[in-house]
Amino acid sequence: MTDISQLEDRSVLQIGDPVILSDRRERQYMFVLEPSGRFESHIGNIDHEELVGKTEGSWVYTKTGHWLIAFKPTRAEYTVNMKRIATIIYPKDIGTIINYSNLFPGARVVEAGSGSGALTIALSNAVGPSGRIYSYDLRKDMSELAKENLSRISETPDNVTFKVGDTSVQIDESDVDSVIFDMPEPWHCVSNAHQCLRLGGIVLSFLPTVMQVSDFVNSLKDTGKFALINTRELMERPWDVGARSIRPSHRMVAHTGFITTAKKCVPRDEDT
Repeated sequence: MTDISQLEDRSVLQIGDPVILSDRRERQYMFVLEPSGRFESHIGNIDHEELVGKTEGSWVYTKTGHWLIAFKPTRAEYTVNMKRIATIIYPKDIGTIINYSNLFPGARVVEAGSGSGALTIALSNAVGPSGRIYSYDLRKDMSELAKENLSRISETPDNVTFKVGDTSVQIDESDVDSVIFDMPEPWHCVSNAHQCLRLGGIVLSFLPTVMQVSDFVNSLKDTGKFALINTRELMERPWDVGARSIRPSHRMVAHTGFITTAKKCVPRDEDT
């Protein structure tokens, strides 16, 4: 049985925790609690020590009297507010990627394109402590940033191996369950993806333009070693719900990218 005190401790804000403050307009400010740290904004300042020891959902006030509410960020909130170098994959797409790449506790996954680590964080959580993510990036600075961002939010034991390397040249792993591409030209990596996947394993790409999708899909078809090739796009429309009116929000997360999936199969005999 879970100790209730342990559940309560998870709600307490501590030094080293990432924190989200939301103001009355629901604008969000994210930072990591540090000794002698200070949150500074146009609505006033708050010393980090004032937050340490408080529980999530506590109200705090700036030196000028403005109130904010404090929480630890969800993974979705963390990924859209975290430090980044490149464009991230948004939460609406990450959820679909997790499901369509068929991730499960214990899965072994190759991620090509660590980026700022938004997808890596979700993959790490999905495969759990018994799984393993092998995350490649061409750039050392990107790989290091992804690792830093993961360390700030992940409660999962160390299950990610970061690698600086070119997946079009070589993928070291074999018999993996999924290969996920978040890179501009994944069609150059199809042969290596096929070699490292188990039969029935899934290759998935996230691409922003239809021409990239066309090149990737055609490269999959040309091998004759992938089946059930599908491409989809997701839109997300928030709604504003008030006491006397309900309407779509003025802002919408529309096109971000296309998600293409395929399964590794036994090559079909030309005579059948």
